[in-house]
Amino acid sequence: MPMWAKISAGLVLALVLLGFAGLKATSYRYGPLVQPHGTTYYGGDGPKIAAVPCKTESDIRSAIARVRAVFDHYGGPSLAAFEKRAAHRQGLPPLRVDTLYVITEDDQMRDGKTVLFIGLKDDCVSTVFSFPARLYRELAAGQEGGV
Repeated sequence: MPMWAKISAGLVLALVLLGFAGLKATSYRYGPLVQPHGTTYYGGDGPKIAAVPCKTESDIRSAIARVRAVFDHYGGPSLAAFEKRAAHRQGLPPLRVDTLYVITEDDQMRDGKTVLFIGLKDDCVSTVFSFPARLYRELAAGQEGGV
């Protein structure tokens, strides 16, 4: 085999191998990005998320009654005032809910250290989270004195 054929074959082989390496690197680049806090998917390639069934306000009230809970209810102007106090004193973002139930005590899960927030938007539960009871008492105590 002549020398120019050996050099040409070597160059073609090198280009093919570089092409495969580039394709592999590109496919990793456009795949899901795994990060310490979770996986980021691009182009809608992630797992399908099942729709969560709506829990209405009547469902929430019956659940509260079942566990004999003590709760605070905020809606309308009282909710707006509570959110304003929370933003002013603690820098908390708005909840974007129409109605807020705060479970302060119940006979099954509250240990006195946390409260449970249940926010409803358009008569459907939109957010549920817990909060330290001490901070909630500070925010609720400001209710009498205004902001």
